[in-house]
Amino acid sequence: MQLEEYDVDEVMSSVECGWGKNKRILYPVKWLDYLEHKDRTEEPFDNFLVGGCEKLLEFHQRNPDTPRDYRLTDN
Repeated sequence: MQLEEYDVDEVMSSVECGWGKNKRILYPVKWLDYLEHKDRTEEPFDNFLVGGCEKLLEFHQRNPDTPRDYRLTDN
């Protein structure tokens, strides 16, 4: 089964979920060509491909004090 890929229009924020080892960051995402609020989803870092990771970096450059996934680097 092949998964569908969607283009990120904008990363809206970042949210910490869970505790201890289970803590992770979720990113509410607005998808390109999906204009309705109901189409937005919260995605973990693992679900972002190269283009989406660029959007994550742009989000964190604009919002440096928000929760950030430890695997996301500026390099």
